[in-house]
Amino acid sequence: MSTATNHDLLSPDRKAEIVDRTFELVRDHGFAGLRMRQIADRVGVTEGALYRHFPSKEAILLALVERMEGRLLGPIRKIASRVDLAPEQKLEEILRHHLRTVIESRSLPILLISEASFSEHEALRERIATMLSSYLGILESLVRQVRTAEGFEPPELAVLLLGLPAAVALSQRLLPNPQLAERLVGSVAARFIQLLVAR
Repeated sequence: MSTATNHDLLSPDRKAEIVDRTFELVRDHGFAGLRMRQIADRVGVTEGALYRHFPSKEAILLALVERMEGRLLGPIRKIASRVDLAPEQKLEEILRHHLRTVIESRSLPILLISEASFSEHEALRERIATMLSSYLGILESLVRQVRTAEGFEPPELAVLLLGLPAAVALSQRLLPNPQLAERLVGSVAARFIQLLVAR
């Protein structure tokens, strides 16, 4: 058990460490059976100290969603705002970033979305819904700037673009394949965008 001082227990660094350790637990074991006691043990504090930072497991999950949003959507917003890339290049870079995030986090985004969709806690569902809505809005805006394959509307293509990383997350979680993951982030992502953009 850690011998942290009261100052340590109240510091922003300690709060960030709690989120980091929760990330590791969810990444390695999923949400099933996740308990405050497990998180406290992983951090090296008592449950009481943990509750000083987060009043419930749901509060920690909300912080985890915020962390994931920063890792996923922060770079995506930067890519979308770049003036040196054409819209189709932005879409490809966004897809690559999302795929890398999925693979590096062992599918944490899809785990968070799944947990939120079944959660009784409205704040968690709303946070995930807001994140997805923002992401789809970015994709749809970029899709509207390119000539797309005939028969597809921008909202449909935005969902399809979001769907590929979700499918990869499921397959990599259950059937990890490093070689496939490398191809997906590389040549497959480029070809997928080419299929959606009309020539």
